[in-house]
Amino acid sequence: EDSFVFCNFSQAYKIDPILFETWMNILKRVPNSVLWLLRFPGQAESNLLDAAKERGVREDQLHFTDTVPKDEHLLRGFLADLCLDTVVCSGAATAMDILWSGTPMLTIEGDRMSARVGSSVLRAIGMDELVTTSMQAYEELAIALATDSDRLFEIRKKIENSRDSCALFDTERWVRNLEAGFEEAQRKQDIGMPPV
Repeated sequence: EDSFVFCNFSQAYKIDPILFETWMNILKRVPNSVLWLLRFPGQAESNLLDAAKERGVREDQLHFTDTVPKDEHLLRGFLADLCLDTVVCSGAATAMDILWSGTPMLTIEGDRMSARVGSSVLRAIGMDELVTTSMQAYEELAIALATDSDRLFEIRKKIENSRDSCALFDTERWVRNLEAGFEEAQRKQDIGMPPV
C-alpha cells in the first residue's frame, strides 16, 4: 500500500533490452516503487530478476504473479498505479484490460502497426497525453506521473468517466462501422469497382 506500483501484464517476450533498461531507470528514480509483472512464462522471472540486479535494482522492486482468470485479472488491474506499455509489440488486449480497470497506461508510439496499438488504444479513450514519441520522453513522463499524485488521480478519473462513452469501449458503434465497411465493399464489388 505504501509503494508506487508500476505494472505490465504482457507476455515476457515483449520486453526488449532497451525498454527493460528504461523500466529499471524509472524504478531507481521513483522512491519506493515496484514493477508488477506476470510469470508469463514463468521461466522469465529469474532472468529478469538477474537483469534487474545487474542494473542496480533491488529484487523486491520486481513483483511477479501468475496469470489468473479474466474477471480476477480485470479486478487486480485496478490495484496498480500506472501501466508501462511495451514498445516493439505494444499492448492490445492487455492495454484495453488495464484501461477498463481505470488504471492509466503510458506508451510510446512506434513506427509499425505492432508498435502503435497502445497509442491507438489511448487515443480511442481520449488519453493522447499518455502517448510519447521517444524512450526518454516515456521515462520522464512515467517519473512525472509517479511523483504527482494529483495529476495521476485526475487522469484516472478521466479514464473512469469516459469508459462508458469513448470509442474504445463502444462496441455498438464498432459493429455499425464494420457493417458499413462490409456493405461498401459489397457495393463496390457489385458495380465492378476495386475494393479500395
